[in-house]
Amino acid sequence: MNGTGNNFRIISIILAATLLVSTTTVSAADKLVDSSDYSDKDFNKCIISDYSDMVDGDDIQWVWTDPSVKLSQYNLKVGKVENKSKIRSKSMVESVKSTFSETFADQDNKGKSGALTADICIYEAEHFSAGKAWIPFVGGHQMQAGMGVEMVLRNGSKKTVAKFRHSAREGAEIDAATQEVANDLLEYISDN
Repeated sequence: MNGTGNNFRIISIILAATLLVSTTTVSAADKLVDSSDYSDKDFNKCIISDYSDMVDGDDIQWVWTDPSVKLSQYNLKVGKVENKSKIRSKSMVESVKSTFSETFADQDNKGKSGALTADICIYEAEHFSAGKAWIPFVGGHQMQAGMGVEMVLRNGSKKTVAKFRHSAREGAEIDAATQEVANDLLEYISDN
């Protein structure tokens, strides 16, 4: 009986050690700077100066928030909008600013803690491309228009309280993808 108990303990210790190692490995992969996204030669940096604290945000690709700030308690207003994508278009920048401004205006909170300013930078924009429909397994998604932004939220003292890097593909127009990104970000902020 004692031999069986010792075998059980040894197996339990090995299993616990295995789980601990695999959990640590997954956690490291959850940081942006450790991801294949960051090491990709096409990674386009925008307005975020330090990516080291950004982690996988589940529904938002990469995120960092100040743990002492409850984002949902603030109103949001759009600050500056920059474009560092390959598509150079003043009207696209104006459209992104308008889409985010209108989306933020639909917030459900009352801004009990004041307002945060959202500076936005477009790092990726892609037009609809029917030719991508033939890519195995992902063509239907990849052919849609795409938008990728970095967004930094700052309080009245200009202190950064949140950083986001998120993209989406939606529909045939870049505006549809922009709306999807804005909705995703507002939903995350409203829940946090």
